[in-house]
Amino acid sequence: MGFALSAFIVGLGLIITKCSGLLRDIIVSMRFSEDLFRDGFTLAFTIPDLFYNLLVGGAIYSTVAPYMSAQLAVGKEKQGIRTVSIFISVVCVVMIICCAFGSLFSEPIYALYALRSNDIDPEVLSLAAQASKMLFPQIFFIMLAALCNGILNSYRRFGITSFGPVLYNILVLLVIYFFGGNSLTKLVMTTGGILVSSIIYFIFQYSLGFKQMKQFRFVFKPADKEFLMLFRRAVPILISASITQINVVVLNHFALLFDQGSVYGFRNASTIWQIPYSVFVVAITTVMTPELAGSYESKDYPKASDLISGSMKSALFMTIPSAAFIAVLNLDVVKAIYQWTSSYTDRNAQTAATFLLGFCSAIITATVIHVFNQAFYAIGQTKIPLIAGILGFVINPVACQIMVSLGVGPLSLSLAYSFTNLCQMIMLAITYCRRKELAPHGIIGFLVKATVSVAVMSGVLYVMDMFVPATGGKAVQLAIIAGKGIVAVVVYFAVAVILRMQEATYWIDRFKRLVRKRS
Repeated sequence: MGFALSAFIVGLGLIITKCSGLLRDIIVSMRFSEDLFRDGFTLAFTIPDLFYNLLVGGAIYSTVAPYMSAQLAVGKEKQGIRTVSIFISVVCVVMIICCAFGSLFSEPIYALYALRSNDIDPEVLSLAAQASKMLFPQIFFIMLAALCNGILNSYRRFGITSFGPVLYNILVLLVIYFFGGNSLTKLVMTTGGILVSSIIYFIFQYSLGFKQMKQFRFVFKPADKEFLMLFRRAVPILISASITQINVVVLNHFALLFDQGSVYGFRNASTIWQIPYSVFVVAITTVMTPELAGSYESKDYPKASDLISGSMKSALFMTIPSAAFIAVLNLDVVKAIYQWTSSYTDRNAQTAATFLLGFCSAIITATVIHVFNQAFYAIGQTKIPLIAGILGFVINPVACQIMVSLGVGPLSLSLAYSFTNLCQMIMLAITYCRRKELAPHGIIGFLVKATVSVAVMSGVLYVMDMFVPATGGKAVQLAIIAGKGIVAVVVYFAVAVILRMQEATYWIDRFKRLVRKRS
């Protein structure tokens, strides 16, 4: 399977997954119609997610997949299977202990949110703590499913791993719809249903990849030399992923300082800006990482440089106009996605849109960060992303505190996050490009052309928004925004073609071939 086809399959799976994720947030706003329960439900996920990242997180894919890919590339499959089996066994034992601890002590853990602040609603924290008791064991099964995905991706089974999360999201949608409501009992029933959904998700992933997965056994040998080597490689990734989630916890702490509904609004904005980031960037790097690891292990440095160059340009070519579109139409985008009933008010939409505006630049900087991080993981230099993560860990809360103190308001959270990303991006780019034989090439010229293309697109969008505002019924509103989106895509690609951007002609040629084939 070729690189482009693999990326397309992964991207398609991510699009469906993200759409189902958006539906989840919409149904949450319907079933948990009060801001108190929306915030409680949203906050309930933050600490279990932190536990997940502390213990396994990005290390599953960013360590297991490159390691297994490298072992397969040099003909050492049996050694790779044994080492990964030990890795899985050790993290499973540790995860079981930690999940039990989190469920038992959820109340004092969530009480930490209120430290050094008397402005945080204790009722929100109490609801989140109770709901999280079912979410701690849920992350154990999510971890098992993620381990399956990492292993199967190393065998290039991208189709299987791309659509498993869709099943999980569909199950979660059904759970929220049937069990969600404005009471503690319904809140706990919902998170309990999500736990069951995670179990089904793991079983589904394991059964589809049974041919590869049956080779792995429970082998608890934490003193094994190969395991210790893999573990040492994983530790910086674990810390990096944990720092990312700690920053999410910090941002939610600041969100709790504002009006009720701010936590959920922050979640809405985060979900929206991560759609283009996840669909385009994660899809491309999911395929790039094992390929780059194999090229680096085989010492084919020109191919490795071409891989990261093509991946970086392809990802930025799609995320740059996405960021501009969201920046120009932030409030319209929020209303189009979330405002389906009167329970999601104009105030809720404005809160989310304020956060979203500050996140727009993060779409671009996060693209570069993710590509460089995955490249470092693929070549085994996991400490560099860790240093970048520590840099973000220091900058993010300080920037939040300064902007909140200056009276910037809710916008301060997303602006602080975007500024933090900018600092991390600069540090990663400078460090990676020191290896000239591996560095991406042709980026400056690409960025100049992309900037001109997106500037013209943004100008056209701004004028259209002045004369054709997205007002009226829901169908009319969606049709107007869809029309603006189509015009934006046409204008962006037209200018890119005029400027002879290879990325534009590549996607246009693929689209033409697809149309001819169907005809």
